[in-house]
Amino acid sequence: MIKYASMQEGKLLCQDISGLDSSRIQKSGKTMVIDRMVSDISVLELFSRYVTYVKIGWGIPFLLPEDRVRERINNIRNTGLGVSNGGTFLENFIIRGKLMQGLNMIHGLGYTYLELSEGIMDISRRDKKIAMEFAESSGMKLVMEVGKKNRNDQLSLSETIEKITEDMDFDPFVIIVEGRESGKDVEIYDHEGNIKWDWVEEILENVPLSRVMFEAPIESQQTELIIRLGPEVNLGNVSFASIPAMASQKFGVRGDNFGVESHNNHFDGSPATRFVYHVIKNSSYSDQAKIMKITGMSRRTVQNSLFELMKSGLITEHPDSMDMRRKVYRSTGPWNA
Repeated sequence: MIKYASMQEGKLLCQDISGLDSSRIQKSGKTMVIDRMVSDISVLELFSRYVTYVKIGWGIPFLLPEDRVRERINNIRNTGLGVSNGGTFLENFIIRGKLMQGLNMIHGLGYTYLELSEGIMDISRRDKKIAMEFAESSGMKLVMEVGKKNRNDQLSLSETIEKITEDMDFDPFVIIVEGRESGKDVEIYDHEGNIKWDWVEEILENVPLSRVMFEAPIESQQTELIIRLGPEVNLGNVSFASIPAMASQKFGVRGDNFGVESHNNHFDGSPATRFVYHVIKNSSYSDQAKIMKITGMSRRTVQNSLFELMKSGLITEHPDSMDMRRKVYRSTGPWNA
């Protein structure tokens, strides 16, 4: 005869498995959700603890009566979340020489975050300083975005880092790296939406992970960034529909990265080494060539990660039974070893 657990026992088990207490959530990275003003806001009420703020995208507020925009902003704020303008919205004012009019309108509509982007045009330091001072005096959090929207006018990696470094002078809440809604052909993404990991690594050598946010509109991009950089990575342009998936990824309760978060709490390796360990842990066969292909890392980076993992006792090296000249790698134990 099968004995079923009580509802109370089930609740205790869920608490034991997840451990999603407030301190753990606070340690996770910031999340910006993109709002097209057509999604059911109830998802924010359900998952508000996993979201930092909502951005009403593009120039959508220009298309609607102010009272409808103000109502939407109030509804979002009632869930306990902050609300940001889209960068393009303010750029429309700046390009016409009406920065202060735009700033006053944003504040008047009830936004709590002020985004300043250069997706369409370059903005002078003078205007950036005006925006920073306006945000401070109005009790708003300044967010700055780096990257161009036109695929034919993209910044180089060195230009991207230079822009981020310049914007750090204004001490923004976070600096967003452009990803658009497509997640392709812009900044850290190639034309197929794959992550250019050499770009990510170079950016993070120049700015702390806590200060930069990667727009990642595609769920597979979110998963890769979380696996490689950990749940503390800041993600932007997450759709309403992707909020549950993103949250489950960050806390390691989804099949794509099951156990990643708990492992990261116990193994203090580099992001690259944690990613290599994840690949080995979830593969029945891993040699250097396969690891390089999956991670997109250089041979030297993979070799250094393998050395670190073997030294830590987390993996072992074995001759390949099919080719004795080749080495394969296996995990030695559970994620929290």
